[in-house]
Order: sequence, then C-alpha cells, then structure tokens
Amino acid sequence: MGNALRGAVVVAGAVATVVALSGCSVLGAGTRTAEAPAPSASATTAATPGTASCDLASGTGSVSIEETADAYRVEWSGVPTDDDGARQEYQVQLGTASQDDHITMYIEFDSITGATTYGWFDPDTLDVDPVPGDPDTSAGTVVGVFPKQRDIDASYWSPSWSKTTTEDSDTTYCTEDGQVLDWTPLD
Repeated sequence: MGNALRGAVVVAGAVATVVALSGCSVLGAGTRTAEAPAPSASATTAATPGTASCDLASGTGSVSIEETADAYRVEWSGVPTDDDGARQEYQVQLGTASQDDHITMYIEFDSITGATTYGWFDPDTLDVDPVPGDPDTSAGTVVGVFPKQRDIDASYWSPSWSKTTTEDSDTTYCTEDGQVLDWTPLD
C-alpha cells in the first residue's frame, strides 16, 4: 500500500473515531445534542475520585484510569499491541457534562508501518501532541502516563479500542451502546 493510501486510512480511522466519540454518525444519520449522552445503565460512578475502570463490551479486555495531581495513568489489559497487518488504537476521553470541553489520551501501535504514536489527541487538527517516553507494554498490558496539560472539570470518561486493517476497522467501548461512563475527578 502506498504512503498516500496509508495516510488516508490513518486520517479516515481518526476521523471515524472522533466522530464516534462525539456522538455523531459518519453517515449523517445520527444527531448531536448540546447535552452529554446519558451514561448507560451498566455505568457506575467511580467509587474513588480520580479512578475508574471497566471491561470492554467485546469481552477482549479492560481499561482503567487513575488521576494524580499532575498526570493520568491509563492501563489496558487483555488487548493486543502487535497484530500483524493491523493498527491498534487506544483512546480515553474525559469531557464536561455540557460537552463544551474534552481531552483525549491516545496510544497507537501501527504494525503496518511499525510506528507508535503516544500523546494528547487534538480533534481539530487530527494531530497528536507527544508526551515524554513510550507506552509500557512490558507486563502484557498497555500503560500510558499522560502529564496534565490543563485542568478539566470532567464528568464523563469514554475509553475505546480500535483495530484497523487495510480491509476494515472495528471499535469497541465499555458499553454495548457506546455511551460514556460517569467520572469523578480529584478535588
């Protein structure tokens, strides 16, 4: 596959992920409201402020997030990091109830090109602002530490894992219907 086609696949996958996370439909059939989507019935508020976890609806793994005073630590378990001929994307979005502000932590392992992308995803430019170091995969998990760039009064979190090949792309969330989960930030 040529570089132009690879680039188009990366951009198309990123756009589809951003659209899915924003509650819109790529085909225009969805609607977007000013209010955040209601958490699904299976979502629960984090018992401890600054921490949350969930199992992926596909049954393929789980994700947890822990907030500290200066960073977020995200850990994915039971998901692959290297899958010959596939691109694995791990994203966690934190957002406000009014959906007027959000941040997205992003890790991508691209076994097609061999590249790793790790940082803060910017939905306006589709660029990733790198964070120091590399994600840790030494324990059979995917762990990323994202230094805080700014504070956000988040009320929801939305993790997703995507696998993209040259033929198709599948995204899995923690709920069957893709709804966001309640989040309680540190005080």
